[in-house]
Amino acid sequence: MPSLTRLQVFVLTLIGASILAAAVSVYSFAQSQNRPAFVIVERLTTTGPESLQEQYGKVSRDIVAKFGGRYLARSQHNAVLEGEGSVPCCMAILSFPSVEAAKNWFDSPENQDAAKIRRSGATFRIVSIEGLPQ
Repeated sequence: MPSLTRLQVFVLTLIGASILAAAVSVYSFAQSQNRPAFVIVERLTTTGPESLQEQYGKVSRDIVAKFGGRYLARSQHNAVLEGEGSVPCCMAILSFPSVEAAKNWFDSPENQDAAKIRRSGATFRIVSIEGLPQ
């Protein structure tokens, strides 16, 4: 059996490394597709009647569901367990099948229209968090 030249060994090593890199990339992509997303909604200030938020709540449920999301928690009874600052008056946690689904929900025309109701009576901070692989 003939021996390999240095160049042939180098080329075979590069090919092997390329195959390994491609496999890792495909695996990483597949893992990222199996990660849920959680959206935390925090009301920072209230500037209008509570009825506006109640109206938004009724409208938003169907929009969230349309994008595969659901409410995990919604509360006006919150507590700071660690850290400085005031206790948020109202918070919600939503779950979506992926970060992409959460972004599609947030950017959708339906949600942006409903957000006008929400924003007319309060200011908010809304954060999306990528979950662990399932």
